[in-house]
Amino acid sequence: MQYHRIVVDAMGGDHAPLEIVKGALQACKASPSIQCVFVGDEAAISDIIRREKKLKVDPKRWEIVHTMETINMEEDPKIGIEEKPEASILVAARLIRDGKGDALVSAGSTGATIMACSREIPRIPSIERGVLAAIFPAMKQDDTTPGVSIMLDVGATLHCTVNQLVSFAIMGIQYLKAIMAVENPRVGLLNIGTEETKGHNVLVETNKTLRSMKQLNFIGNIEGKDIMRGNADVIVTEGYIGNVALKSLEGMAELTIQTGKQIWKKNLLSKTGLIMLSPVLKK
Repeated sequence: MQYHRIVVDAMGGDHAPLEIVKGALQACKASPSIQCVFVGDEAAISDIIRREKKLKVDPKRWEIVHTMETINMEEDPKIGIEEKPEASILVAARLIRDGKGDALVSAGSTGATIMACSREIPRIPSIERGVLAAIFPAMKQDDTTPGVSIMLDVGATLHCTVNQLVSFAIMGIQYLKAIMAVENPRVGLLNIGTEETKGHNVLVETNKTLRSMKQLNFIGNIEGKDIMRGNADVIVTEGYIGNVALKSLEGMAELTIQTGKQIWKKNLLSKTGLIMLSPVLKK
């Protein structure tokens, strides 16, 4: 069987390597086509795999590439990359560079991950900068829409050029086509208004450029309220704005959860109502 080899930075993250390895093993059990390549402390990783009997998978489905160095969340990413050439995220990126993996997963330092991949993995020609993307749930407009949207960038490049924003749109389109089988993704440019002249010069010029690319399904500018409305499948934005939007939605989700908990404690009628709604809320 041909496996999809997923390189896992086992040492990256607040609860590494335990939760990282457990999560990867769960993915292996859920998808027979996955093979995990763990990068990190071989003794620690082997011990976790041995102890997690409920997550036991065929030994052919995983392997370990040993390294003891790791870049912590508190470290300056640039210094960490320079001073730790055998850090787990750098070793993982080299495996991708050398064709020994199909994808890389890390829950570690975002900055270190971006820098390691930028240093070790060649970019596609014409792509100036790597990008951070986030998947958001979105209202389904009809049976042809995916029910999610992808926003990019959400923090890798704070302020972008027109060419970079256009490349983000193209990457988002290709992602939805390849991963979610969306035939003709709708592209929206996040702005402070829907009019073509809104926003600073880079956004105005990006709007013009995307509009001139007839092969794209560009719907024009969209506003923050449209992110989860499902009006656009690909949402293009600078990293600064994208990150603020991402964190705002995270805060809204936390508020919803906390409000639900408070309502739950209020009285029996509230508990009954939430119990009845729980199947729908989970969906």
